[in-house]
Order: sequence, then structure tokens, then C-alpha cells
Amino acid sequence: MDQIIGRKAELEILQSTIESTQSEFVAVTGRRRIGKTYLVNTFFKDDICFYLTGVQNQPIKVQLQAFASELSRRKQSFVSAPADWMEAFAVLRDYVETVKTKRKKVIFFDELSWIETQRSGFLQIFAHFWNSWAAWEKDIVLIVAGSSTSWIIKKVYNDTGGLHNRVTKRIWLEPFKLAETEAFLKQRNIALNRYDIALLYMTFGGVPFYLNELKAGESAAQNIERLCFSDAALLQNEFENLYASIFRQAELHLRIVRTLARSPYGMERAELLKVAKIDNSGTATKVLEELIATGYVQYLLPLGKKSNGGKYILADFFSRFYVSFMANRQSADWMRQIESHAYKSWCGIAFEWLCHFHKKEILKALGISGIRTSISYLTLKDESGKMAAQIDMLIDRADNVVNLCEIKFANDVYTLTKSEANNIRNKMTQLRAQLKKRKSIFPVMITTFGCEKNMHYLGLIHNQVELDDLF
Repeated sequence: MDQIIGRKAELEILQSTIESTQSEFVAVTGRRRIGKTYLVNTFFKDDICFYLTGVQNQPIKVQLQAFASELSRRKQSFVSAPADWMEAFAVLRDYVETVKTKRKKVIFFDELSWIETQRSGFLQIFAHFWNSWAAWEKDIVLIVAGSSTSWIIKKVYNDTGGLHNRVTKRIWLEPFKLAETEAFLKQRNIALNRYDIALLYMTFGGVPFYLNELKAGESAAQNIERLCFSDAALLQNEFENLYASIFRQAELHLRIVRTLARSPYGMERAELLKVAKIDNSGTATKVLEELIATGYVQYLLPLGKKSNGGKYILADFFSRFYVSFMANRQSADWMRQIESHAYKSWCGIAFEWLCHFHKKEILKALGISGIRTSISYLTLKDESGKMAAQIDMLIDRADNVVNLCEIKFANDVYTLTKSEANNIRNKMTQLRAQLKKRKSIFPVMITTFGCEKNMHYLGLIHNQVELDDLF
């Protein structure tokens, strides 16, 4: 088996389907380009006796032709396109029964939402295939995958018909963390220091498809320039294509993503819809839910809130980068752009989101992994109600402590200034006034290369976390 980086929990789930004494129905979801197909194909490899991936934006006739083509290849003899899905699954059943193996027989339907075309009846017949035959065979692993997680949630997980409660194993594939990204690059003989890996992560996120296009011998900036700004840049049209491949009508999704990309600290619903020029309606709710389900947007609650009053945050690193630098092609001379104030400011904000994506690693570095915690943010307002300051990460702990985290991205050891120290003290004062319980407030510095323990640090900062701790 080819080496699979990370994915320990997911591999354990897949292994359990092989070892079980019954047939298994597995659903694999996760954002586009995240490696769902690679994971399934690499793990099961020769156990896959049939694999069909949907053809995007094509009618039932084309989907059935693709089905016949794949079955012809597997049988090594010509199979004509079936008239409908009922005939297709009957032919598939006859074929699978002829396959001889001592292990499970794996049937894999990829990009399921593309296969299900209007009035095709695919899902109903697919459910019948599982319920009337595959589930009773005991040696079948039926796998479905798709980037449109919201579609699978609605059509498969929450189906009230034949697919209701039929999925036996669920896998949600996350982007790589920094440690997995580093391991992935090392596997490909790409030797970059952790600072450069962080720069690439803040641009592309932990998405294997993007990371796979990086070249050894190029710096982080050179890789970004080649993939995003060169004349034949691979990712120049990726942004629009990405969302169009997930959502059948992506106009509103793109409008929300672009709006959130210009508001790095997130927006509340009313403000977001107003700026995006979208009516506050059920359609807007559906679009937001779909973006959250597919992992491109997150809904974060401020300290002390349990349901309402939160902010929508764009959680996709590449989308943030695209809107900021690629959308208008204003940054074609990227090697000069990396020295600009705009890029350095953007890096500071991107690093804050990188830290939010590595919350578990931060808790471990602080030695509080075993303590029940709640991580949130808090917007501090002045007497007129305007935002006075933003605390981007608060760790509310069950041991009567709140960690106030200051996150700074720098290319060297960070030096805390007098004004910054006073700003932290001011945040502490305002935070203490808003806490419902009297808790100790411990300021924490999260930086790339640590923080100099000067006179402004000592007596104020209780702990610090470095970039290495996030790996």
C-alpha cells in the first residue's frame, strides 16, 4: 500500500469495515481537493471491484454511459449502456456475484451528487440495491463519497426513505494539520523550514491537492508565484471552479465567501447579508448552512454565548488569499509584493486563523489538554458601542482561569512594546468586567519564534506558544 500521511482515525474506520462480519455502507465527506478519493483507492486498492465517479453537469444518459464503460473495463468485455438505473444495478449485482475474493468486495461511488440527476431515480434504486441485496451479502463494502457534504447530509444521512439510517460508518476528512503537511512535503523530498511551511499553509491550507503541486528547490514565495501568478498558473481559475463544482447554483455562495474574505474577523448574519446584498430569507439560511457543512465557513460564538450572536468566519485559506491578492491580478509581481505592508498585515491575520485551526496543539503546549475548555473570541466595545479591541482567542477553562491569547506573526523573535503591553492590560480590564464569574486572567503570547522576555513581558505574560508547538 502507498503510504498515507496522517488519517489515523480514518484508516482505523476503513480497517474495521474489512474485519467486520457484515456488509458495510460507508460515507466519506470533506471539502473538495482534500483527498477522499485517494484515501479510499489507496487503502482498498485491489479490493475495489467497481468504481464509478459522477460526470459533472451531465444528464442521466452520460452517467449511464460512464457506468457501462467502467463495467466493461472491469469485466474485460463490452457492456452496452443500460436503459435506466434499475437495469444498471441489476447488471452490477450479476457482475459482483462473479467476483472471487477472500476479502470484502468494495463498490465505490464517487461524487454521488453528480450521478443523481433530475428525475433519474438513482438514489431510490441505489437504496434498493443496498437494502434488497448488498446489505445481506455480508462481504460487501459499499462506499459513497462527495465534496458536497450538505447534499450527502440531506439526501443520504437525513433521507426519510430507503437510505434512512443505512450508513454504518461515517468519515469526515479534515485538511492536513501543520505536522501532516510537513510529513507530506518530506515524503516528496521538499525541504522547507517551518516558517516557510507556515507561509504555504496560510496560502493553501492543508489541502493535499495544492500541496502536491509544490516543487522541491523553490522557496515558499516562488511556489506561490508559480501556482497563483504566472501566465499558466494552475490555480488562476481555481476559486470559481471550486465552488461551482460543489454547489449547483454557486452565485450566492461566492458572494458570501467574497464578503467574508474582506472581513477577516468575521461578520454577524445581518451585516453579512446586507453587505453581500442577499435577502435575509430561508435561501440565505440554506446557503450559509451549506457553506458550513462543506467546511468553507465556520460559525463562531463569542465568550458567554451559547447559540445566537455569533460571527460567520471564512475558514478556507486559499479563498482568503485569492480574494486578497489574486482576484484582480494586482499582485503579478509577487516577489516584490511579499515585502509590502499589505502582505505582512495579511500574514498576521492569516496566522491568527492558522492558530484557531490548531487549537488542540495550543492546549497541549499550554499543558491544559486534560482540562475542560471552551475556545471563543470577544469584541470589546467603547462607550459609544463601537469596536475598541478584538480578542481573537480566549480559552475559558474549568479550573477558573481564562487565557487571553495575543497572536503575532513575525520573522524573528517578537519584542513586546510598552504600548502593546498597555493594550493587553486594557483588554484584561475590559474582559474582567464582562466575565460572569470571577476568574484569573492569564495572558499568553502565540508567536512564530517566541517572545523576548523584556521588561514589558515579565510580570504580564504567563506563558508563550511558538510555531514549533503547532507542529
